[in-house]
Amino acid sequence: MSLTKPTGPAPAPSHQSLFQFVSRLAGELSGGRVDLPSFPEAAARLQHVLSDESVNSERVARVVSSDAGLAARILTMANSTLLSRGGPAVTDLKVAITRIGYEHIRTAALAYATAQLQRAPELRHIRPYLEKFWQEGVRVAALAHAMAKESRRVRSDEAMLAGLLHNIGKIYILARTPVPSSGSVEYAEEALRDWYPSIGQALIENWKLPEQIALAIGGQLEVDREHSGPPDLQDLLIVAVAVAAQMTSGNADDAALARMPPSTALGLSDSAFVRIMFESATEVAMLQAALG
Repeated sequence: MSLTKPTGPAPAPSHQSLFQFVSRLAGELSGGRVDLPSFPEAAARLQHVLSDESVNSERVARVVSSDAGLAARILTMANSTLLSRGGPAVTDLKVAITRIGYEHIRTAALAYATAQLQRAPELRHIRPYLEKFWQEGVRVAALAHAMAKESRRVRSDEAMLAGLLHNIGKIYILARTPVPSSGSVEYAEEALRDWYPSIGQALIENWKLPEQIALAIGGQLEVDREHSGPPDLQDLLIVAVAVAAQMTSGNADDAALARMPPSTALGLSDSAFVRIMFESATEVAMLQAALG
């Protein structure tokens, strides 16, 4: 993946230094190197296993069972109100994997990995940020999942995963920013604001997640996006991110959001937006329970 530099005036020397820092991170990711403290090996291995088109439930179960915490997270998700659909409780990993599907397995694994990052001693100085980013991810994931179910034009499992990971680039940049250093907080904040979609896309590509998820995360801020063909995951994520931001700020306007080109493509009416936003707290609570 090539890093796309934000448009605007030529960078000042400090901006050039920032660009070099983020470019180095993107280069490492494109070269196959992910450097996240305390990221569980089983979760990372699972992403690569799931990228194999010939993978089966037995192989996935072997990887999952190598980490008791990860196995517990998968079973929790399989038995959650959000995904169990009223079926009997599941205690067998292979049955759980078959029940919820590979994309939800990815989601549970990455949720588990993010929780481990929050507990990492070497990242305790940014723990409040990690918690904030995690809550942002859950909120966008819940909205994306609800919008996908309502529109029926994008797979709801992919929508949930894209939403949960939409700000993974923020976590990666912050975790890799040198600390302590003079001005490190400002340095990181500027990198987060300008570069997190590109870094997130590079990280998703490194984990070999589906291409449509990587592209959606990389283009999540393109609110004026227009394209030919049917609506896609990027359209949905753009809207979910915008809705979540407006709801957080208390300025949610469903009519204005419905006029966004990606929103129009999704075919969601004003009344659908009102219902989704009204029910979002329940969706968030259900997703939090599903993710353990």
